[in-house]
Amino acid sequence: MTPPQRGVDVVVIGDGPAGSALASSCVARGIDVVLVGPDERWSATYSTWVDDLDGVEAVGADVQSLLGEQVSTIAVFTAEPVSLHRPYGIFDNSTLRSRLRDGVDHVTAKVVAVRSPRGERHTVVLVDGSELRARLVIDTSGWPSKFARLREGAPPAWQTAMGVVLAEPPPGDLGRATLMDFRPVKGTGGDDRRSSVGPTGVTTFCYTLPVRDGWLVEETVLAARPAIEPIALLPRLAARLGRHPDDVLADAIRTEYVRIPLGGARPVLDQPVVAFGAAAGYVHAATGFSVASSLRAAPRVADAVVAALGSSPSESPVDSSVVAESVWPIEFRRSRLLHDYGLELLLRLDDDGIRAFFGAFFSLPVDQWSSYMRIDTPPSDVAGVMTKLFRSSSWSMRRRLMSGNPTTFARLLRP
Repeated sequence: MTPPQRGVDVVVIGDGPAGSALASSCVARGIDVVLVGPDERWSATYSTWVDDLDGVEAVGADVQSLLGEQVSTIAVFTAEPVSLHRPYGIFDNSTLRSRLRDGVDHVTAKVVAVRSPRGERHTVVLVDGSELRARLVIDTSGWPSKFARLREGAPPAWQTAMGVVLAEPPPGDLGRATLMDFRPVKGTGGDDRRSSVGPTGVTTFCYTLPVRDGWLVEETVLAARPAIEPIALLPRLAARLGRHPDDVLADAIRTEYVRIPLGGARPVLDQPVVAFGAAAGYVHAATGFSVASSLRAAPRVADAVVAALGSSPSESPVDSSVVAESVWPIEFRRSRLLHDYGLELLLRLDDDGIRAFFGAFFSLPVDQWSSYMRIDTPPSDVAGVMTKLFRSSSWSMRRRLMSGNPTTFARLLRP
């Protein structure tokens, strides 16, 4: 018996924020698109610098409606405390989901296979045996891409975190909105020993923010290869709160366990299925941010989809490389090389080096350090930030910055 089939122009696999944003941008351009995914709840805490949403098509002028919580100033603690006067917000996932899904044809199903015979439409096979026949397939189901091939390269580092949402902000600095608190964690006996509290040999920071249902306190591994399991961070989180781990869990409204790949391989450009969002390596190699990047990129990629569809006969598969190039334009690929170099540097630094690095980084003007935190910043601007950071650092930090491969470092910084 022939399985039921449906013909469409574009299938977007993965119904998280990236896939929903891309499908929404396709709908806005009149593309015959279907979004496919299991329709699971968006439970992660998605955050963003508010100005990173300026001019984003899916957001429009009503930025505030998408943010459940927002702070105008957020702290960083390295050797010295710094207040960053740049608005920072947490997405309201229900509102974001509703906005991005408006008008989108959404098929609630799991994709089990994609077949792409040369010269023929793609066949997207769903778990119930039904099929979608498409001219273009885009995988946004998360890293690593399930249906697009990735480039060979170094394995990713991992940013992992263990967090609890408490009913009230904790006393002291933990009750202050904080992006990164790198201060040593005191043991339960009141000493300053880190080695006895949680995993050894890895730098962590505390991230604290108001969220829709309370106050999030999260112990985060900046970057590690291999990954540190989130639950291993519970003792350090509890010590930071001055509590026993069992008491912390008992008082938590909910818990968060986070695993984010940093520096994951980008997809191969010339292949049948295009990757987008985290599946395409859109996670920033130094921060772990990705949602705002996908929201900004969706219109650009949708424009490329329109061009690709228009340049091929109406029943034929399209040239996917045109769309893949729009996902990672060549200038952003060079920016990614710079970010990857920065990630490898961070992996080599000890606690004191990390504190010195971020102390110098956040002492730069806000327009400079903020540009480094976007994957779509032109490479000349990223290189400019790295150069300024190098020049403003101590001689000890300069030696560390050059410790990877001085020739590569100098070559990457060339405009």
